[in-house]
Amino acid sequence: MITYKQYHIQRFEHGHKRWIARITRADGQNIRTILPASEHPYLDTKPTASAEEAEELAKEGIDFGGMV
Repeated sequence: MITYKQYHIQRFEHGHKRWIARITRADGQNIRTILPASEHPYLDTKPTASAEEAEELAKEGIDFGGMV
């Protein structure tokens, strides 16, 4: 698990050679999204071919994905 800004990112193998990254807030609170307006305990990326790609998607989601 890595910490990026105020979030934790954990990578998981999701099926054969498919990786996702799970994003949670470091303080344990729910993640709020702007569009659609909702709250979630965690968010998962779409499956990718490598753990590194999944981590990059998670970082992009944190930077540009409308999470607060």
